[in-house]
Amino acid sequence: MIDPNSYSPNDSNNSSSNGATTINTKNSASSSRVFLARVFFYFGIQLLFTALLTFGLAYLFDYIFPFSNTSSSGTIFYIVMLVVSSIGMIVSLVVINKKVLVNRKGGIVSLLFYSLFNALLFATLSFYIGDKNIIAMAFLITSVTFIIMCVFGLMIKKAYGWLIGVALGLIFGASIIYLINTFLLPFILFGNASLIESYLSMYYIAEWCVLIYASIITIIDVFRIKKLSQNQNLDNSLALYSSLMLYQDFIMILVRIVYILLVSRSRNN
Repeated sequence: MIDPNSYSPNDSNNSSSNGATTINTKNSASSSRVFLARVFFYFGIQLLFTALLTFGLAYLFDYIFPFSNTSSSGTIFYIVMLVVSSIGMIVSLVVINKKVLVNRKGGIVSLLFYSLFNALLFATLSFYIGDKNIIAMAFLITSVTFIIMCVFGLMIKKAYGWLIGVALGLIFGASIIYLINTFLLPFILFGNASLIESYLSMYYIAEWCVLIYASIITIIDVFRIKKLSQNQNLDNSLALYSSLMLYQDFIMILVRIVYILLVSRSRNN
């Protein structure tokens, strides 16, 4: 039982202040969870749209185009589709930046246009390599990798400066390997039977470096989105743009895994 004589106005004010602080903390945590839920919901829509459209277009290409993927017509088709998808992605990003970030307008539809051109890219790649299983396996491996990176990003409590250092080191090392592989190695091993194997080995190492770099960037982006979610008055445009960041991280990992699987297949053959 509370003694009335010991209950002063100051106690009442302190109690009210503590109660208000508790309510504000709960509201902040609730709004943070809602924002993160929206971000991952938009990201999930983009990813599902990309996966369905990728395999839908891949089967459509096989059905409507009579030429082989290894023919000259197949190569021309591959190059044209790469150019179209690349230009479409650039234009889509410009539109998204203007509508979502500058004008604070636009919805998930603007992001789906960007996803459409990514799907076109992977469908074209599937047609060119002639193996949809590699793309499907890459999607599966990327999904598992991405989930693990997201968990790490959500668990991090402090700054991530050391992660940036590691990421920069990896991308620098990969760049050096790419330069050696492209400009120096063919001249050193010209006429040598081990040229292809050496080339693939160095390319394989470089791709792994870039894959680890992309995974670290994903951890950093998830951490940044988590910190952003703790702010007040977060509108839907920020949730859309945050989901786009995650989507781009996923695509970056996916591209690397596709290349690694292709190199592995070439080395085994």
